[in-house]
Amino acid sequence: MATESTDELEEFRTNTSWLYDTTPGAYVRHAFTAASTALVAVFVLGPLYWMVVTAFKTKAEIQRIPPTIVPQDWSIQAFVAVIESSLQAGGYDGFVERTFGVSVSSAIDIDVFGLIVSSLKVSVGAALLAVLFGTMAAYVLSRHDFRGKSVLMSLLLASLMFPGTAIMVPEWELINTLGLFDTHLGLILVYGAMTSPFVVWLMKGHFDDFPGSILDAARMDQCSPFEMFRYVLVPMSVNSIIASFIFAFLLAWNELVFALTLLSNTKYTVPPGLLTFVQGFNTQWNVVAAASIIASIPVLLGLAYIQRYFVQGLTGGAIKG
Repeated sequence: MATESTDELEEFRTNTSWLYDTTPGAYVRHAFTAASTALVAVFVLGPLYWMVVTAFKTKAEIQRIPPTIVPQDWSIQAFVAVIESSLQAGGYDGFVERTFGVSVSSAIDIDVFGLIVSSLKVSVGAALLAVLFGTMAAYVLSRHDFRGKSVLMSLLLASLMFPGTAIMVPEWELINTLGLFDTHLGLILVYGAMTSPFVVWLMKGHFDDFPGSILDAARMDQCSPFEMFRYVLVPMSVNSIIASFIFAFLLAWNELVFALTLLSNTKYTVPPGLLTFVQGFNTQWNVVAAASIIASIPVLLGLAYIQRYFVQGLTGGAIKG
């Protein structure tokens, strides 16, 4: 005859409901959540932290073994070196000396400010191009049925899965044939074409959820399809358009391979330009980190300003049926 176990410890081990229904269970859940969050934060923010502290270390300290987690001697000499290098390479050293009486002389001759301007020009141009054509294509694909529509959407999605190096040679030949090699316009066209499929998919999902009653009202007001797109859909889709713009901008801003291949070093954008700081065993990693931080400041400020539009655009915007 079987007897029921009265061992409280055994019952505690076999019963997992305490994780959800008891105060100790709540403590365990909160501790697990906090530990998981801290682990993810360290994994994501660890490299950024190391870049920042490296920028504030001296040249002697970055060569120290074992490395220091926190700089022992905080220094801004790396930032000064980057700024002096930019002023000298950009030809502004004479102006600074005449205006402020400060002598500018740097052993490095890389114009970081020029790299930032080039990157902003290329990234903004590519994002605008992708949003313009991607939004119009998404409108057609969302609101009109035609033969081959599913195949076209599949091809657009498949184009995102090819690595950039796989289409490097045909892209190089195309840009060279158009006479756009070593021009920012050529890179804008390449980045715009690469990021447009993503914009199409993002905006199509948004247009699919657009309230039909609003479009019906526009039709009753005798709006043509273009007027409906221009005066109804676009103004009410600002959040999703901005989210698409940010994604396209960031993809173009961080792209390295095409910029390294299609541009000469005098017209480099930020990613290939930062590579020129790396000089084998003579690399000053604190200067590289400082240049990376300075190059990131314009993007961080811009994203901080439009972050709310980005989140709202990804979560569906303010229009729901």
